Amino acid sequence: MDTITIPQKMIKGDDLIIIPRRKYEKFLNLEKIIRKKLDEEADIDMAIQVYKKEKLNGKLKTIKSLTDLD
Repeated sequence: MDTITIPQKMIKGDDLIIIPRRKYEKFLNLEKIIRKKLDEEADIDMAIQVYKKEKLNGKLKTIKSLTDLD
C-alpha cells in the first residue's frame, strides 16, 4: 500500500476529503446537471415575471378563436 503525506498547510481544519477519481468525476457531472436545471428554472421564473408584467400593463392580446389572429 502506498503512503501519501499531505502537508498541514493544505488541510485547513477538517476540510480534506479523499474519494476515488471516478466518483469525483461523477460528482462534477451531477453538479453540472444541477446547475443547468437551476438555470432553466431561473429562465422560466423570469419569463413568468415578464408575462405577468405585460398582462398587467395590457400589452397582451387575448383571442377567443384562432380566426381572430389577424
